[in-house]
Amino acid sequence: MDKRLNSGGEERLDSKRVGTIPILLITLVAIACAPLLLWLRSAAPLAVDLFRNERYNLEVGYQITVLALAALMIGLVYALTGREGLAYLNLNRRDGAIRPEPWIGIKPKENESWRHLGLNFAVVITLVTAIVIYFQVVHGKSVSLELFPGLLLIPAFALANAFSEEILFRFTFVAVVGRYRFSPYLAQGLGAAVFGTVHYFGNPGGIVGVLMAAFIGWFLAKSMLETRGFFWALLIHFLQDVVIFSALFAG
Repeated sequence: MDKRLNSGGEERLDSKRVGTIPILLITLVAIACAPLLLWLRSAAPLAVDLFRNERYNLEVGYQITVLALAALMIGLVYALTGREGLAYLNLNRRDGAIRPEPWIGIKPKENESWRHLGLNFAVVITLVTAIVIYFQVVHGKSVSLELFPGLLLIPAFALANAFSEEILFRFTFVAVVGRYRFSPYLAQGLGAAVFGTVHYFGNPGGIVGVLMAAFIGWFLAKSMLETRGFFWALLIHFLQDVVIFSALFAG
């Protein structure tokens, strides 16, 4: 047997053994973040008084608090993975080879890469979200949206929320799994399970919300792993949140 091949296999095995504690720790912390976000949303511990509309003030307080939580999580990931883990936050890496997933219809052609898949799914996921949100939130209600500051705040809230949730429920798993050479399906599975569960109480909500969020959690973790970057996960989540915040503020 080739000693180099044997040595490589032993190194991967040792890396996984060392990585068992970090993956367990980051999983427990991410799971704990799910009910914490629900509490932060309902309790509103950070009081802000910037706008006449109290709904905007509550959202500002919530987003600032969750951004602080995301910053702490980035620090934890750095402690567990070093610079190798933080590399997944790169926004310039938008391309990469697509791992086929025939069960979900992802069968890339020879010249197809993440530049194509990411754009296609950004459109599809956003449209599906808009349809579901319309029936869950908007349908049957009168709609009115303030031009100012509502239209300016929606993209700001969407970007902050997308960034924070991608850090808490995607980047954490991807960085640790990538650093310690676990199967990519571990990060995708954890991202799907945690993100899906917390969305039972979110928007979209209920069983439909769980299934949608679980798939998106799985897919966006896949995008990070295969591009080794943050771009598609952040963009797709941002577009979703623009739709969701628009509906919530217009209701």
